[in-house]
Amino acid sequence: MDARKVLEMGGGTVLISLPKAWAKRNGIVKGGSVLVEEISPNRLIVSPMSREQEPKTAVVVYPSDNLSHVVNDITGAYLIGNNVIKIEGSQTISREDREKVKAVIRRLVGLEIMDEDSKSITLQFLPEPSTLNPEKIVRRMGSLTRGMLRDTREALAIEDSKTMSLIAERDDEVDRLYFLLVRAIRTATIDAEVSERYNLSPVECLDYRVLASFIEGVGDTVAEFSGRASEQLPGPPSAKEIGDVLKILEEMEETSVRIFLGREGGQSRKGYLQVDEMHREVIGRLRRIAQGGTISTRAVVDLLGMLERISKAFVDISDLSLPTFQFREGSEHSNRPRAAF
Repeated sequence: MDARKVLEMGGGTVLISLPKAWAKRNGIVKGGSVLVEEISPNRLIVSPMSREQEPKTAVVVYPSDNLSHVVNDITGAYLIGNNVIKIEGSQTISREDREKVKAVIRRLVGLEIMDEDSKSITLQFLPEPSTLNPEKIVRRMGSLTRGMLRDTREALAIEDSKTMSLIAERDDEVDRLYFLLVRAIRTATIDAEVSERYNLSPVECLDYRVLASFIEGVGDTVAEFSGRASEQLPGPPSAKEIGDVLKILEEMEETSVRIFLGREGGQSRKGYLQVDEMHREVIGRLRRIAQGGTISTRAVVDLLGMLERISKAFVDISDLSLPTFQFREGSEHSNRPRAAF
């Protein structure tokens, strides 16, 4: 970091000099132009006018010992920020394998097939990294999981097993957004300019990565819960009691994500305490359901365990909004209720 003196020209225009080595490296000469972009009220980015670079490219070899290796290589290349992914084969890609590869591509937001022949497929990530907004992606993921919880609760109330079995399909969209968010955050960690545009510090990038994992896990658990509950619907009063728990989980999701994105000191701590209190309420309700004699099958007890995991995930999300000094031994964080089962 280099402090530079600000000069003033006639008319009130202010200017600073550019580092000589940077200007030479980027071809900035007298009479040339640079791009100046305001990314926040107190930050500017200065970039060369022309910044043509070769797209980051990965090559995936086909065939492999197992098609799952090809699929994993495609997903890995996407997540680490490659803009072009070439699937190159020494033999014709079979119709069955081609369909499986395309199914994977559909899960990766922004990745499109640009060229294809019998032995190769060329994929390109079309959106610019700077156009992606981690906060908006998180809000969308949170909205989807909250909707899954709400629809599960409403379907459970009327014993609509068909709707509950369909809720799991919505988890595919949560997974797509999860991959997109991981890609955006990984790009920000290796590209300072992208990180500046996102206005995220390295620690905040790490927090977003952890947050993405929590929300994706919630989506998976809600999908599993709704799918299994459609086959093992508990009768009243258990269905009503479980519905009440789902309602609390909806509020926990909204609160935990909101305070993470807000991170406003006292508000974060207040929101954290609210989530923690709701978690205690969930644990208490689940324990009463399990011990109240209204249910007896192991399958339904397993469903209650899933709800507990979801509640714990929201507490973990709220933890991310707090300064680390608040996690000292003896705080209320260390006195949370243990598992209900």
